[in-house]
Amino acid sequence: MIVGLGNPGKEYAKTRHNIGFMVLDEVASYFNVNFKSGFKGVYGEYKNWLFLKPFTYMNRSGESVKEIVDFYKINVEDILVIHDDLDMDFGKIKFKKGGSDGGHNGIRSIINHLDSTDFYRFKIGISKPLRSEYTSKYVLAEFNSFEKKVLPDLLVLCRNAIQCFIESGAKAAMNNFNNKKIEKEDNQCRQP
Repeated sequence: MIVGLGNPGKEYAKTRHNIGFMVLDEVASYFNVNFKSGFKGVYGEYKNWLFLKPFTYMNRSGESVKEIVDFYKINVEDILVIHDDLDMDFGKIKFKKGGSDGGHNGIRSIINHLDSTDFYRFKIGISKPLRSEYTSKYVLAEFNSFEKKVLPDLLVLCRNAIQCFIESGAKAAMNNFNNKKIEKEDNQCRQP
């Protein structure tokens, strides 16, 4: 299963915290996946993959994830969660398996509800605000003008990375895409 994290509603649609929704929408569009309501969010299917966007708001994402995991009997190790990361430069991407929540409330909620850290994460850098007291305001703000300009390229890079994860597995995705940034070079998956 692939989970894109974000907040529902038009006021959050283009914010940094919603990059998980944006990327999952890009992937779903590429694979012609249609979403339907259920499991406290919207979900769709592609081959043997489920795509999920929890509509519980970020801090309660785990409720939606737990419902669909229990219903479909999904192994925790077979989950990839797409989310923003303040500790990475804007436009940098990275796959990771396990570890702490890194201060991300959506990841923390999923860990608490699944009682496990053993799922994959696809982290997308959004950089940090200049002053830490503005963190909540920063993640819920829209991208700046430069970021908006390159966002389409970033979404394609992310889509290519997740396509590689789906079609060739985690190892190939990590080898080909970890620590990449938006660049004009060929960001395609190559077999290890």
